[in-house]
Amino acid sequence: MSVCSSGTREGPEVTDTRTDIPPDTQPGPLLDAFLAQASRVPLATALVIGDTSLSYRDLADASAGLATLLRKAGARTGTTVCVRLEQSAVAVVAVLAALRVGAAWAALEPDLPVARLRALLNDTDCAVVIGTRDDRDLAGLPDTPPLLAAEDLDLAALAEAGAGAAGDRAPAIAETAPAYLIYTSGSSGPPKGVLVSRGQLADSVRPRGGVYGTDPSVFLMAMRLSFDGMLAGMFWSFSHGHTVLLPTARELRLAPEFVLLARRHRATHLVVVPSYYRLLLADPGQLPDTLRVVVVAGEVCTPELVASHRAQLPGARLANEYGPTETVVSCTVEDRPDPAVERVPIGRPWPGATAHVLDDKLREVADGETGELYIGGAFVALGYARAPGATAERFVASPFGPAGARLYRTGDLARRDENGALHYHGRTDQQVKIRGARVELGDVEAAIEAHPAVDQAVVVCTGPVADAPTLTAFLTPAPGRTPPDPRELRRHCRLHLVEQALPTSFVPTDRMPLTSTGKVDRTALAALVPAAGEHPPRPRDDDGWTRLQSVLRTVWADVLGHPDAGTDDNFFGLGGNSLKVLELYSALEDRWPGTVRAGELFDLTTIAAQARAIGERVGGGSADTAEPTPPAARRPAPVAYEL
Repeated sequence: MSVCSSGTREGPEVTDTRTDIPPDTQPGPLLDAFLAQASRVPLATALVIGDTSLSYRDLADASAGLATLLRKAGARTGTTVCVRLEQSAVAVVAVLAALRVGAAWAALEPDLPVARLRALLNDTDCAVVIGTRDDRDLAGLPDTPPLLAAEDLDLAALAEAGAGAAGDRAPAIAETAPAYLIYTSGSSGPPKGVLVSRGQLADSVRPRGGVYGTDPSVFLMAMRLSFDGMLAGMFWSFSHGHTVLLPTARELRLAPEFVLLARRHRATHLVVVPSYYRLLLADPGQLPDTLRVVVVAGEVCTPELVASHRAQLPGARLANEYGPTETVVSCTVEDRPDPAVERVPIGRPWPGATAHVLDDKLREVADGETGELYIGGAFVALGYARAPGATAERFVASPFGPAGARLYRTGDLARRDENGALHYHGRTDQQVKIRGARVELGDVEAAIEAHPAVDQAVVVCTGPVADAPTLTAFLTPAPGRTPPDPRELRRHCRLHLVEQALPTSFVPTDRMPLTSTGKVDRTALAALVPAAGEHPPRPRDDDGWTRLQSVLRTVWADVLGHPDAGTDDNFFGLGGNSLKVLELYSALEDRWPGTVRAGELFDLTTIAAQARAIGERVGGGSADTAEPTPPAARRPAPVAYEL
């Protein structure tokens, strides 16, 4: 176990010559495959994150040591291990340790809404939480499981403890046992926990060599552990002796640092959400030419993105993967996208999966016609944790056999072209994708309506498909109540929703416009959303605000789209995200060039803190009166992102 250097390997360039994706012949469970690599290449680098580098022997021994602690805490088949940590080597070790004892893991980073933590404790027999002692959300919940404090989990000590028992794990763990649980948005409000078995994850990983290749590789994941999109690449690597390269939270947010990470370790594979990939391609630092395969997943891949990829990385294969969480990471792939087409296909099913485009009577539609996409075969998850009704609604009996076979009803509209490739054509419901996260508008509305001062909430989505859409919430107050303050609503929503699902603005209204059938007229509401570039109402100068703070408040109002900031309100708590940090940085550069670095804005998160920093660096009243620099003199803002 050591501090990471650049010890990575580079293989030959992959050429795009396949006609069909061949099945992989590697049998057996994923844990067995990982342990076989730990025996075959014990000193090869298995995992790199931050300044930590673990060999296969390190990773195997550390996971064995942590597995011993999990067993003592009561973890076993049928229970869940909650991994409530920022992206780290300990978090990955925890996943492997859970596999060793037969428990399912659930990765819930501390910045995810506390509603998901509550749901996990309600939906599963959670035996232990691996987290930090200062986790206020966990401490505030009743009857929480035992805590294994990350502060006490030294990887070297765990590896030493596990070295004598590196092959020890719970005997005869069935491949039908749950491997992991991942939460998604629910159309009726509560988050839904998708359960995936060990065998289903192995079936999803097994056929990917036809696209990923088998040469020694460095897999860079532009994702967090709570996003299932990273699991196939991670376990493909661990099953074949490759290196998994993970970004820290900071490296993931700031694209220049992410690009530097890719270049420093000569990454050969990149797994990334399309909207983030656009930002990486736009970064002047440029991704390394060592990349052989780039996998985009989680959002629509556009022809423009394919063209940009080919222009900058002509030697790298681009693969467009598709699949809801319920279909085990991804269930279809298009590994030869053409930038000249109007719409990039989502491709064909991986070996072991089936795809059916059906009408409302579960009959196959003709090629070229649009229907609802149903996924079958080995890639259909177990269902939703302790939610038999929701499971029965979305996981339906297959009319195509064999007996007992199921299909997952995706809610996605699709058609099959004359070449047999599938094309995505939108949703049958009110679901959208925002920066890689699946957001149900009904989920957002239910969260707002949970506030006691709100009677009805309707959320509309505007913006182009390829970019991050904007959510605007319209609400009517509860009888006898006044509309709640937007700042209060944002604080309330953060308890229930992921960052991407927070509305940009809250608009009170006396009543909702209705269609002739009596339903809410979402089109009429969408017409009331301010057009891009329109300025929100200017905030007034409250008593007690300095001039500099008032100027900053106006800047924040322009960036956030609302004037609801107080001097000590957190930028991210008011609807800010890493993309909006860029806008804020650019606005501050206009007024006070070179005064604040973009990375500092992740720490200087209040108007008061920013005013102090600017005042100290510019000096006295000059900070209030500094004129903007001409556009030609502005420095380009670094690219940032939030997953």
